[in-house]
Amino acid sequence: MASTIEEIEELIRQATSTGFRGRLLERGLARSMIWVEGELPDGSPRFAEKLSYDLQSYGYSLLSLAIRLTELNGNTDVARVAFEKSAIAITDIIHNGSSDDPQNGFHNVMAASGFHLGRFSAKAFSLLTNNFENENTSQIEKMLSMLMLRRFSDLETFILTWKFSKLGSDDSLAKKFETEIKNSSVQQMAQDDEFVGDSIQLSVVDLAITDNYCSAIFEFLFALETGNSYFFESSIQRIATSLSVSAELNMIPQWWVLRVTKYLLQDLWETSFHKALPLTPDHENSESWALLRGLFILSLFKRDKAEIDLWPSQLEGAKRAVNDFDDLVVSLPTSAGKTRIAELCILRCLAIGKRVLFITPLRALSAQTEASLRKTFLPLGKTVTSLYGSIGTSDFEQDVIKTKDIVVGTPEKLDFALRNNPSLIDDVGLVVLDEGHMIGLNEREIRYEVQIQRLLKREDAEQRRIVCLSAILPDGNQFEDFVNWLRRDSDGSPIQSTWRPTDLRFGEIIWQANTGRINFTIGQEKPFIPNYIRSIIPPIGRRTTPFPKNKKELTLAATWRLVQDKHTVLIYCPEKRSVNAFAKDIIDLHKRGAITSVLSAPIQKLELAIALGGEWLGDNHPIVECLKIGVAVHHGSLPTPFRKEIEKLLRDGLLKITVSSPTLAQGLNLTATAVIMYSLDRYNFESGKREEIEPSEFKNVIGRAGRAFVDTHGLVLYPIFEKHSWHQTKWRRLVEDTNARNMESGLALLVFKLVNRMLERTESSEMGKVLEYVLNNTRAWDFPEAPNDSTKEKETKKNEWLKNITNLDTALLSMLGEEDILITDIPASLDTALQSSLWQRILHRQDKEMKVLFNSILAQRAKHIWNVTSPLQRKGYFLAGVGLNTGQKLDAISQQTNVLLVNANGYIAANEQQLSIDTIIQLAELVFAIAPFTPLNLPDDWKEILTVWLKGETLTEHQFIDINDTLTFVEEGLIYRLPWGLEAIRVRAQANEDIIGDGTTINDYEINHVVPAIENGSLNKSAALLMQAGFSSRKAAIIAVNSTNASFTTGTELKDWLNSSEITELTSEFNWPTHETSNLWQTFIKEFAPSSDTTWKPMRSIIPINWINTYVPEATTQVKFQNFNEGRTQIISSSGEPIGDLNHRLMMIKDGVYTAKIHLELNFLDVTYWGPGNNPFEYSVEAT
Repeated sequence: MASTIEEIEELIRQATSTGFRGRLLERGLARSMIWVEGELPDGSPRFAEKLSYDLQSYGYSLLSLAIRLTELNGNTDVARVAFEKSAIAITDIIHNGSSDDPQNGFHNVMAASGFHLGRFSAKAFSLLTNNFENENTSQIEKMLSMLMLRRFSDLETFILTWKFSKLGSDDSLAKKFETEIKNSSVQQMAQDDEFVGDSIQLSVVDLAITDNYCSAIFEFLFALETGNSYFFESSIQRIATSLSVSAELNMIPQWWVLRVTKYLLQDLWETSFHKALPLTPDHENSESWALLRGLFILSLFKRDKAEIDLWPSQLEGAKRAVNDFDDLVVSLPTSAGKTRIAELCILRCLAIGKRVLFITPLRALSAQTEASLRKTFLPLGKTVTSLYGSIGTSDFEQDVIKTKDIVVGTPEKLDFALRNNPSLIDDVGLVVLDEGHMIGLNEREIRYEVQIQRLLKREDAEQRRIVCLSAILPDGNQFEDFVNWLRRDSDGSPIQSTWRPTDLRFGEIIWQANTGRINFTIGQEKPFIPNYIRSIIPPIGRRTTPFPKNKKELTLAATWRLVQDKHTVLIYCPEKRSVNAFAKDIIDLHKRGAITSVLSAPIQKLELAIALGGEWLGDNHPIVECLKIGVAVHHGSLPTPFRKEIEKLLRDGLLKITVSSPTLAQGLNLTATAVIMYSLDRYNFESGKREEIEPSEFKNVIGRAGRAFVDTHGLVLYPIFEKHSWHQTKWRRLVEDTNARNMESGLALLVFKLVNRMLERTESSEMGKVLEYVLNNTRAWDFPEAPNDSTKEKETKKNEWLKNITNLDTALLSMLGEEDILITDIPASLDTALQSSLWQRILHRQDKEMKVLFNSILAQRAKHIWNVTSPLQRKGYFLAGVGLNTGQKLDAISQQTNVLLVNANGYIAANEQQLSIDTIIQLAELVFAIAPFTPLNLPDDWKEILTVWLKGETLTEHQFIDINDTLTFVEEGLIYRLPWGLEAIRVRAQANEDIIGDGTTINDYEINHVVPAIENGSLNKSAALLMQAGFSSRKAAIIAVNSTNASFTTGTELKDWLNSSEITELTSEFNWPTHETSNLWQTFIKEFAPSSDTTWKPMRSIIPINWINTYVPEATTQVKFQNFNEGRTQIISSSGEPIGDLNHRLMMIKDGVYTAKIHLELNFLDVTYWGPGNNPFEYSVEAT
């Protein structure tokens, strides 16, 4: 028997090594993946009869070793591995096993405890949550389960019910012992006096242990509520006492529960916010920090599922979050808790009186992030908003950026705002870069890199902290360069971890001989489920071809079968067009009876989403029809209001199936038990070929499999309908690919591309010849034709060259165009702008010849721009965020567009609808002809679409050529590109001081009406502003404004309107602006201007009390009070015992926390209420 730390650690290492006992864990997991109610499907692999016995023996032995090693203060990492592996073994006894086994409840609690002690609390939660109510468990097992489920309110009620029953009091225990002795027959006593006596003793001791356990857990909850470690230590001491008794009396189940409870409480306390989040990081802002920290901890404590601790992946981040000068690069897997680290950094920033900028790569992700941050920070009295719409900022939006505590937006939106008004973020102390790996060769990635470099080079950069979050950062030199760039070469390291809250299991769905089989890979085990899917003839209609008939239908058949097995499923499509095609096929197959509705939530909960879908897409659109049967169809071109509501339904767990496009790979938080990869490649329109998705994209997508606190593992499946070997090889190569994302400087990659093309032109591999070509050739920037190119290749490469030059120009103007730099100073200015940049770090790893060439290309191209432009022109290009070619085209049409822009604004101000529309169409014709303002999809009927859009009419009430193309054009062309073009016209005119007429400039006119009208689809200025403010139903916004004759045009006037008696009265009717959108309106009102009674704050009162005769009060002792029974409010000791009451019954606010301590005058309590509401000390007259 191992007794020393070294011996125990060696045993654990052996027991947890790969292949131990004939790959016992792999065999157990493989069986659990495929059996049903303890039975293996016909035709599936067989497993040894003794497998469950072996797993149980292994699991409990390993659990015992892990506890023993913890007791001896051995290696915690080794102990945690043992806890996790023991939990896996015990779980595999019960997962999908027979539900009739009376030991399932105990095994479930022990497995969950093992996961929790291994620091996989989300797995523990998942294991318990589905079976908690039905399990056969003891009282203390139930309490331990509720603790791991974070059901603290239920747990307190359970404990107080026990305590008020007096079942565990000394008097009750004595009476029970006496009664049971009397009830024992004389004959039984004569036969086995010792046995009966022991039996009676054990039952009484069990009650005493239960009572002491109640006190211990109550004290621990009190410690979590107050942060007072005394209650934690007292709780542990109580558990230790009971543990000693249970060991002495050989009470095995109690002994196991008490052992794991002791160390679970210790670990939970060590990882709690109280311990992990430093209380006093400085003196200057210590008071503000202590208050915000306290409110943050308590507000999370009071959530339905209390959030009290940090995951292993978050602990380092929590400690470093309070260091105002520590720039963080957080590299964690998808779903491993990056956002919580960001929240802690935000909390710290707000505590020192500064504001926060949160940058996300997608508008969809901005909306999702805004919702998440609102949930955390609105209760703390902090304002959170997201900037919607295109590049460009209205006066209202600039006011938002300047005043809100937390501003969420896309890089383009914020970059444009800062180019035109750098002072907007003077008081911003934190910039969070979500999905910060967005560095690379495409236009957005290069812009993003330059934007970050400009942030880092601001004069006030040292006053601003950077926190970068990513799931797919590179490794090696690229990672080192990236980290040092963002951390500005300061000492310290990134936060890295491979830990994630759920495991991933990979499998293939193989279609052969009219059946579908699932193959799993578990180490060297290859379990499979035969006949998982069977073909059918759809029962409705005339179709005679069996379902499934192709890969898409196989994907759907597998999806519906997985839902039948109580999984949620996310179908990932690398191409958006596949998503729309899925929606049509789902509805067709549903009508034919091949698949059924999977909607289990009341249809009323989907009412708003269906209404918004009908408003934007039409009532009969396949995507709306899918929603009605419980299927979410999601892609980036969906109308923003509808998409946001779909995402809310998914967050609330109301939809079981999601079909998603590549927006998922860019960080959107959609998760499911199973992810089905419909395809592994997509069509590249530039190369004209299908190309396999990048391993980084694959890793980001599969990270969505397995929902924390719902699943212990996630499934990643690939359907293969034909060409089995070829597809399996392709699939397994991608699964096993460990290559990290390539994250070279996009600017460097861009120049490298140009150099390569120049080398092809010179037919040389010598860098010196390229340098000579650039320095001495006046036409060096013309497309270099290579002698061996075919006509098609030439056209493709020419387009690529022009695109790269445009991106290079935009980058150069972004770095240099703001200032009037002499052409001779360009090399030095570039060197200053790029000092310590990602570009410079890449070049430092190259030879001298390469460095000279790359720097010369930048300088020579910048000089070319300077030679053909004036300082004012360059300033205009800089403010507009465009390159040379685009800027020159804007210059060429400026006289015409300036007048049109002024006129369009004037017509809108004068309510001249038709003139406004005609003028905006003229502007659009000019703008759409210039890249990058040209829509990717310009429908033939785009002018009709724009007309209907500006009139505020519902798009689906008109007969456009294709509603999907229409919506794509609205989202991409009207909401994004046209406003960007118009904003470029405006800022270019301001920079160039263009004369509009009669000596006036554009600054002499009101020009802030057109862009909001186009972005929001209404010429009504008030309706457009209401939508800008975040009310996401266009139809309802127009109704709200028109029905009240509203005429507000500023944020202040909007607030006055919202607070008016008329709007208050209409809001209280709960059917305004429309029946379907009344809940949306209520939410908007609460979030736009949160009332004081929703904000958490401390409020204090001194309250008289009455003690019970046996209690001796001591000043400053912390106590609780509860309205547990009717009548007066009861005073409860830290161990859960009733010790007194108030003179009345408090009408306690359940959403907050009351903390109380005995006053120096002993018959009073000093009570502080932390939470929402304005009158927490109101009492009920009847109960006085």
